[in-house]
Amino acid sequence: MIRKAIEKLLSTAAILGMLAVVPGCASYHPRPLSAKQSAASFSHRSLTNAGLRAFMQSRIGYPITPWPPKTWTLDRLTLAALHYHPQLSLARSQWAIARAKAVTAGAYPNPTLKLMPFPQYMSNAAAGVSPWTIGLSVDIPILTAGKRSYRVAEALARARAARFDVEQVAWRIRVNLRKSLIELYAARRKAELLNTRSQDAAALLAALRQRLAAGQISRFQVVQARLQWTNAQLSRADAKTAEIQARTALAGALGVPPSALRGVQIDFHTLQVLPAPKTIPRIRFETYALTRRPDIRAALMRYAASEQALQLEIARQYPNLQVGPGYQWDQGDRRWAIGLSLRLPIFNQNQGPIAEARAQRERAAARFRVLQAQIRTQLDSALVGYRASYHELELAQHLLSAVRVRLASARATCRAGETSRVDLLRIRLEAQSDQLAVLKAHIRSERALAMLEDALEHPLHQPTPASRAIQRVASPLHTPSNAQPAKTSSS
Repeated sequence: MIRKAIEKLLSTAAILGMLAVVPGCASYHPRPLSAKQSAASFSHRSLTNAGLRAFMQSRIGYPITPWPPKTWTLDRLTLAALHYHPQLSLARSQWAIARAKAVTAGAYPNPTLKLMPFPQYMSNAAAGVSPWTIGLSVDIPILTAGKRSYRVAEALARARAARFDVEQVAWRIRVNLRKSLIELYAARRKAELLNTRSQDAAALLAALRQRLAAGQISRFQVVQARLQWTNAQLSRADAKTAEIQARTALAGALGVPPSALRGVQIDFHTLQVLPAPKTIPRIRFETYALTRRPDIRAALMRYAASEQALQLEIARQYPNLQVGPGYQWDQGDRRWAIGLSLRLPIFNQNQGPIAEARAQRERAAARFRVLQAQIRTQLDSALVGYRASYHELELAQHLLSAVRVRLASARATCRAGETSRVDLLRIRLEAQSDQLAVLKAHIRSERALAMLEDALEHPLHQPTPASRAIQRVASPLHTPSNAQPAKTSSS
C-alpha cells in the first residue's frame, strides 16, 4: 500500500514537471563557423550578383534595369554597402540580443516543486495506522510592486536604443563611403591634370632644347624646364598610387574585395555639386542634429532605461511573496496545506542598489548633455569649415578664369604668329597650376561638406532611396508577446 502511494505520488510529480517543461523546450541547431569558408565567401562578393540586385530593388521600390548599372552613383554604392558591410550585421546582432533580453525580462518566474524527504517512517505509530509519511509542495513566486513591469520597460528601452544604434552604424557607413569617393575622385582628377601637365612640360623641354642647340637661350632655362617636367612626372606617379589606394579604401567602405570594383564606372556628379553656404538651413539642421540624430535618440532611450531601473530598485524595497500549496499523505491521512513566505526587510531596505541606480541615471543624463555639446561643436566647426573652403574655391576659380582669358589670348596671338609656342606652353602650365589649385580647394570643400553631413547624419539635399533605406535599416521594434511596458512614474 505504501509502495503504491509513493509510486503514484512520484508519477504525479513527474507528469507535472514534464507538462511544465516540454512545451517550452528549444532544440539546438549547430552553425559551425569556418575562417576559410568566410574568407572564400568574401572574395566572391561583387556588384553584379542577384542577391545585391534583389536587396537594392527592395529598397528602391522599382526594378533596376539594366543590371548591373552602367554607372554607380553615391546612392547606389550606399545601398551596396548596406547590403555587404559587416559592421551593420554586427549592429543588427546586438539589437537582436537586446530584443531577446526584453523577452527574458518579461518572463514570469517558474514555480518550484518540492518533495518532502521520503519515505518517513514513524516508529511510534499507533496500532493499525500506517507508519509512513510522504508529501510534496509547490512554491509559486509572486512579484510585488510592479517589478516585472519596470524590468520589461527597462529592457524595451535598451532594445530601442540598440535599434537606433543600427541606424547610427548605417550613417557611419555612408559617411565613410562618401569620404572614400572624395579621395578617389581627387586622386583620379589630379592624375588627369598632371598627365596633361607632364605632356606640356615635355613639349616645353623639347622646344627649349631646340633653342639651346640654336644658341638662343642658356642651359639654365633648360635645367629649369627639366626640373618642372620631372616634378610633373613624380606628381603623376604619386596621384596614380593615391588612386589605387583610394579604390582599395572604397572597396573596404563597401565591404567587398578590391577586385569587385574592377571595370566599375563610378559617377562623381554628386561630388561636383556644392551648395552655396547661404542655402544651407542652419537652424533646421541644428534642430534635427540636436534632437533627431540616431545617437541622440539612443541616448534618450538609455536614459529612459535608467529611470526604469531606478523604479525597479525602489520597488525591490518591498519583498516578493512565496505561496506554497502542498499535499501530504501522513500515516493514511490526506492533508492539504498552503504556506506563505517573504523576506523581511529588516537589516537593509535596498538602499545601496537604489543609490547606484540614481547615480546611473545621473550618468546617463550627463552623457546625453555631453553628446549634445559635442554635436553642436561638430556642427559649428563643419559649417565654419565649409564656408571658408567654399570662399577659397570661389577665389581659386576667379584666378583660374583670369588665366584662361590670358591663355585664350595667347592662343590667338600664337596662331597669328605674334607669340612663340614656348610662351604659349608656359601660360598653359600656369593655367594647369591654377587648375590644380581649384581642384585642391574643391576637394577641401567636399571634405568639409562630408563633415557637415557627418555632423547632421541627414542628407543635405532631398531624401534619396539610400537615405530612406538608412532610416529603415532596422525594422520597427515589436513588443514581445509576454512583455508589457510599464507606466512611468516619478521617483
